[in-house]
Amino acid sequence: MKRFLHGIAAAALAIAAGSTAQASSHREALAILNEPCADNTDTYAWVQPGTHNKVYLIMDFNPLHEPGQGNQGLRACNGYRYEFHIAKGTSLTDKYVYRVEFTNTLNKAAAPGPNDPLGGGNELLWQLTGGTETMTVTKIVPNPVTGSLAGDDPNTHTIIGKDLKVLPNNHGPQTDRLIYKLGPFNGYDSGDPSSRELGLYDQNFIDRYIQPLSNGGRIIAGQFDDPYQLDEKGIFDLVNLGKTDLGGIPGARRGPVEDVFTGFNIFSIALELPISEVFPDGVPHNGTLNVNSTDSLLRIWASISRQETQHVDTSNIITGLKGSGRWVQVGRNALPLFNAGLVGTQRQTLYLHSSPMRDVSNFANDILFPVLVRDADALGIYKALGVSPSAVNTLRGPRMDIIKAINLGRPIPVADGSTGDVITLDAAIDSSFPNGRQLGGGPNPNQHKVNVNSVLISLIVAGDPGAGLARGVEVNDKDFLDRFPFLAPAHQGLLQGHGGTNTPTTPVIPLP
Repeated sequence: MKRFLHGIAAAALAIAAGSTAQASSHREALAILNEPCADNTDTYAWVQPGTHNKVYLIMDFNPLHEPGQGNQGLRACNGYRYEFHIAKGTSLTDKYVYRVEFTNTLNKAAAPGPNDPLGGGNELLWQLTGGTETMTVTKIVPNPVTGSLAGDDPNTHTIIGKDLKVLPNNHGPQTDRLIYKLGPFNGYDSGDPSSRELGLYDQNFIDRYIQPLSNGGRIIAGQFDDPYQLDEKGIFDLVNLGKTDLGGIPGARRGPVEDVFTGFNIFSIALELPISEVFPDGVPHNGTLNVNSTDSLLRIWASISRQETQHVDTSNIITGLKGSGRWVQVGRNALPLFNAGLVGTQRQTLYLHSSPMRDVSNFANDILFPVLVRDADALGIYKALGVSPSAVNTLRGPRMDIIKAINLGRPIPVADGSTGDVITLDAAIDSSFPNGRQLGGGPNPNQHKVNVNSVLISLIVAGDPGAGLARGVEVNDKDFLDRFPFLAPAHQGLLQGHGGTNTPTTPVIPLP
């Protein structure tokens, strides 16, 4: 822990170099607890290593889905707009927006009778109803005259994918055979249990739902393994970190550090775009790092919107609601931990409903004077580590080093419209957090390239992104793909997830 406070320059350089990152915002704000369809958890954005000829965007939302809760299969949320926003250079003004909207359909049927065939709206399980889930993808660019992206102006809106099938859920072996037609089905009367025990849902099946777009890109959306890892049990017991998270200090919790998200699924949208979409003339100085340049920067964030007024509508058998009025933003996400580790509780709803364009006005003090430092001091962490009071006072702020780090040390004005919660990505060089955020790509198939939990908490609390705090669990519960869509397959509802035999779980705390 002697690496505390290397100064602004050292912190910015160290974080830019990358360490071994994942961090998230699962149900972090009061306003999102009752609206999981609008709960962004993680955003990823990076360029194809080496060539930089593709940019990958991933948005995760609707978290903590227990795989066995199968009738949550209506997980493609109707009535919302999911959007990737891309700005360029020092400005946060949208240059491109990619919007995804979902439509679930279910044909109504007469009340059930004694001779009805299998299937239809009276079935109890969604996959037997014949219901469908599709998505439409729209590319939005500024109006060439007004510069506006608003409305559905054909000068600004181009549908690049329509009625594309959504990846269905991984329910289990019988669904694989009877609904997805992945193999022959043998009933209970066959005496062969394999149709009830051996799942056939695999990567080849998932790949069928990678959909081409008319702009040369690709998209897939559906249920996947949650790629995030965190010892959240400790975090939410007032930052009760384990010894391995705090350099082994004796006063830290001795129990195991566990990933709360093991076995959970999440809804993901993965988008692959040719780099020519955002750099029609090619990436400036591609392949060359220019630490003072901004012309090759992309500024990326994700938002979720719905119509302002929601009415109860029993004729809508999918959601039970009907929307009206203007579209309003109800969720957003970009940098990991921004709304979960920096913005105070009383401003988290403002964060969700506002644009990065106003982040300096709205949240500058949350960054400059991070509350986590005050909390760590109150818990005795600094005293245990032998950090001097003067060093702690420096960590209390103002902390321009944090802003410099997330702006990659580039000459970006610290002002509304230029600095905010976006992922800043230099498309001219390989991505490594905070220069973008890559899913997977680590030293092992189940590891991310960078552990952003540790990088960001170390930067905030220690002033040094390489201090190694909050390392927690650094492996995923499934291997990532090394190609698009990179996400690991969803956990199966029948045989995976969180079900158990209810063995007593009282921990045995070892004596010192």
